[in-house]
Amino acid sequence: MKLLQLMWKNALRNQRRTMLTILSIAVSMFLVGTLQAVLTAIYRTGDSSSTPHLRVIVHRSTSITQSLPESYRSRIASVEGVKYVVGVTWFGGQYIDASNFFANFAADTENFQQTFDDYVIPPGQFAAYKNERTAALVGKKLMEAYHWHLGQRITLKSTIYQINPEFIIRAVYTDPGDPSQERSFYFHYDYFDELMGRPGQVGSFTVKVDKAGDVPLVIKRIDDTFRNTAAETKTETEQAFLLGFVQLLGNVRLLLTAISAAVVFTILLVSGNTMAMTIRERTAEVAVLKTLGFRQNVILFLLIGESLVIALLGGLAGGLGAKLAYAFIGLTFNNVKFLGAVFAAGAGAMAAFGAWSLFSNPEEAPAWVRGLRIAAAAAGGLIGFGLGFVFYMGVGFTLNQGGFLSGFNVDFSNLLLCLGIAAAVGILSAAFPALRASRVRIAEALRFVG
Repeated sequence: MKLLQLMWKNALRNQRRTMLTILSIAVSMFLVGTLQAVLTAIYRTGDSSSTPHLRVIVHRSTSITQSLPESYRSRIASVEGVKYVVGVTWFGGQYIDASNFFANFAADTENFQQTFDDYVIPPGQFAAYKNERTAALVGKKLMEAYHWHLGQRITLKSTIYQINPEFIIRAVYTDPGDPSQERSFYFHYDYFDELMGRPGQVGSFTVKVDKAGDVPLVIKRIDDTFRNTAAETKTETEQAFLLGFVQLLGNVRLLLTAISAAVVFTILLVSGNTMAMTIRERTAEVAVLKTLGFRQNVILFLLIGESLVIALLGGLAGGLGAKLAYAFIGLTFNNVKFLGAVFAAGAGAMAAFGAWSLFSNPEEAPAWVRGLRIAAAAAGGLIGFGLGFVFYMGVGFTLNQGGFLSGFNVDFSNLLLCLGIAAAVGILSAAFPALRASRVRIAEALRFVG
């Protein structure tokens, strides 16, 4: 216990240096936690072989941007092992302008509830949606994001088709298992097909399979049915289909992992330089400790432990800060957006404190230095407030667009990863200078100056 107290006191001896080191590690771990949370959100669909909802997607083998004949619906439904089939076409509509973009689809109403059985839709609302040609079915979170209500008229401007249809919101769905999926907009395929002049083309077919064991066989049977036709199909699980969009961006996992590694390597260099400087300044003190009977391994433990304490504080501040920041934005952006000013004020306060900490012993400094410290803290606070507000609005807007980042959050596994990386940085940055200092001879260390 006394050794731990000694580590803590040593860590706080140069408070300015300690605070800046903690801050640099915290910022780095905030970035690492964010990047890893992005990876988790993108690949949260998990193993592409899993089929939690027994759904497979049938699309054109040449490209997902090419459509399939509507007549394929009945042929797919006749395949052994297929329970329900729903045609789904990506519409690509915008609400008012390009900044208001969300997932919207033209879909069959027949068998929709049975196929998307993870959606909870009040029976009366779904009946109203099904029986009205211009009706729309909207996710709850999308309703909250735009403050829509049942019966409201919505016009979507398509970025793909030369039509701008108007809809009436008649039903709202929820997804208790994955609320991040409550950001989509569905409307009648028949209405869409009529506006397009009845081309009879469907973007893809979502198929509900009867049993989990039938999934591989159903995939093969469907593709065999349309082999050597003018529009061959590629059938894959819903998870594999979603991950296919990620693959269009390239190796995202490798890219984000490489960025995280670069951040960690940079902070390792910064921490290593700081700890080498700190330990070098205390070489004479190490000789005194040896004179008092402290053994080499105890001194090594003290020096590395001091670095570990500082690194863990930075890792905890960065990882926990990321978790709380994104959770706060997710909870407040749609409902109490004015709290973004509170978030920005917190960022401004931290920036002001960091600028204030850059100056030491202001009481002994000339008046102009003290004034400069106040001016630097004020400027830092204003810059931090501005950046915090931009960050709040940018993250909130991105999380409300749906897609792969709709379920974004920093979970405890990411927090533990930040703490683990911080601990490794703390140990590695102090290992060599601490080992060297613990081995120095007493007579040589007592002569050390500077």
